[in-house]
Amino acid sequence: MPFDYSATTIRERLESAASQNVLLLQTISETTYATSEYQQTNKFINDLRKEIALEEKKLTEVNRAVDIEYAQHKKYRDSHVKRLAYKIGGKKDKFEADATKEEKEWLDAVAVQIQTKKTLDHLKFKLAEAVKKNADLMDVMCVRTTAGLELDALYRSIFDGPTPDIPEEDEKEREWLQAETHFNTMGILLNTEKQAYDILVDADRFLTLAIQNIISARNASGYNCWGVGGVWTEMSENNSLVSCEGHVQRVEMLIKQAQRVQPAVRNIGDMRVAQMNFMTNVVFDNIFSDLQLRDRIKQSQGHLKIAQASLVAELQSSRERSSALQIELDEAKARLDKKRAKLQQVRSRAFERLARKRELGERGVPPLYKKEVKC
Repeated sequence: MPFDYSATTIRERLESAASQNVLLLQTISETTYATSEYQQTNKFINDLRKEIALEEKKLTEVNRAVDIEYAQHKKYRDSHVKRLAYKIGGKKDKFEADATKEEKEWLDAVAVQIQTKKTLDHLKFKLAEAVKKNADLMDVMCVRTTAGLELDALYRSIFDGPTPDIPEEDEKEREWLQAETHFNTMGILLNTEKQAYDILVDADRFLTLAIQNIISARNASGYNCWGVGGVWTEMSENNSLVSCEGHVQRVEMLIKQAQRVQPAVRNIGDMRVAQMNFMTNVVFDNIFSDLQLRDRIKQSQGHLKIAQASLVAELQSSRERSSALQIELDEAKARLDKKRAKLQQVRSRAFERLARKRELGERGVPPLYKKEVKC
């Protein structure tokens, strides 16, 4: 609430404004972090929206591919005339192999469709979280802005009119503003690191799923080599490999996203996943092709384990960077509070001297502000 200064002395004004001054300075101090966090979160939102646009475009293309593959699979499956022709010509096995090929291509397209939808859902969930956080930060920034405007108005109301110059006040204010800029910079760096860490945590989760898939594929491959399970074993093996590939793609996307947020994040190595070859592993299936596929799966599993070890190292590096930045931020906050307190002390002493000078008159009065001598 504004004060009525029409019939009050400077000292009375200062006494009346003292509690409001403390409250406003405390509000500004407690909400300073919001500006830097809002800037970084806003950038993160823009990056997520770009990712979503790309995934939505990809999903449109994948949906079209699924429709085409299913139409071809259904047409071939329901082709009684072609089936009869193959049977009469003694090429029933050829017909079954072609039918299986059409079905596999359709199922592979469906698997890509499912993974793309999951990626899109994940990105939209992250976007909703970031938008909510930004809205909360905006509320905090509004509180800080309002407090700053009220504080400025309070100081203007107290210092309106002719007043003597106050040595060091401007100097202390510049030091405070420099400390505030440094604090905001440290806040941006720390928030950037935290966002990168959260993305790496997601990447580690999907890489764990990929490793589970490759283990399932390796188990199915072992059964297949022994001739156990027949076509069902092969389908299980193929589905596990397709799921593994989808999870690896998610990991690669997240690593790139983390690197855009924090360039210090490094690549985690080769994550290529072995895939079944239709002609080699289905049409001309034999023990040698099965053994070769099992070896490739084993090699892929080794690559994924190495990649996970690298990802764990990146997570540790990110935690270490966050810890170091948190220390710097805490120091910057302490420095900022100290500069603000010194500025307030200078202003408080100036207010007291100004009030005394106005009360005692212009003659025979000590200077408004006597610069302290540092020993």
